[in-house]
Amino acid sequence: MEICILVDNLKNDKAYRSEHGLSILIEFNGTHILFDTGKTDAFIQNAKVLGKDLTQVDYVVLSHSHYDHTGGLEAFLELNKTAKIILKKEVLDERWSISQGHNRKIGFPLRKRFQQLSNRYKFIETTEEIAPGLFIFPQIKKHLTHSFTDSYLYVQQDKQLVLDSFEDELFMAIELDKKLIVFTGCAHNGVENMLKTAVDYMQIKEIEFVVGGTHLNRGSQQQLENTISELKKFNIKRAAFNHCSGIQNIPLMNKKLQGSIEYGYGGNCYKL
Repeated sequence: MEICILVDNLKNDKAYRSEHGLSILIEFNGTHILFDTGKTDAFIQNAKVLGKDLTQVDYVVLSHSHYDHTGGLEAFLELNKTAKIILKKEVLDERWSISQGHNRKIGFPLRKRFQQLSNRYKFIETTEEIAPGLFIFPQIKKHLTHSFTDSYLYVQQDKQLVLDSFEDELFMAIELDKKLIVFTGCAHNGVENMLKTAVDYMQIKEIEFVVGGTHLNRGSQQQLENTISELKKFNIKRAAFNHCSGIQNIPLMNKKLQGSIEYGYGGNCYKL
């Protein structure tokens, strides 16, 4: 299988576009999956540079509703006329960032065009194997003590704004040679909780690779230490954390975790 990070906040070469967003292309056993679409059409331009044909994508998996993961979907739908879009129904709820007295919408840009595009959407509520060995997890088991890193993110419910508990979030895992490859978007619900959910469900303890965000860029030092402590409980061989993870956190994670931890730049491709 091959994993290519099509867009990230940072890039490994000036030939690529970068933006505050995330998009990952996975080619696995003849199935092509686009995991998130970044903020704009930058992932499409970068795919061309990498020689990747996005018209071959079978599924788009949206990790959650925030615009930096879903903003490029409209451009993709113009390019690819057949791929199914897998998401949770909670993605359609409006989401807000409220900080320093400034309120702004940060949710799914195409939410108001749901009916027009409904034939492309596949809403998921329980764990599903969408292709042999490829699982989508819409239910994330959280520790009772789990704390979220952002207290300024809200969701609109019944015309009221309430603190977001990120019920819109899902993640993806692949079984490869009796080992796990796990894909996170932002891991608002905790990367450690995603790993535990996958390990418990699939009964596989060997984690070959973890790719995506950990949402620790704005977390406190204590939250970083707590996450590292939890990640030590897993047998992680390698990880490419990026986007909202905070590149400044990678050296400490690499030092304290047994596996190899690196930053997953836009343009990076990994063959497994």
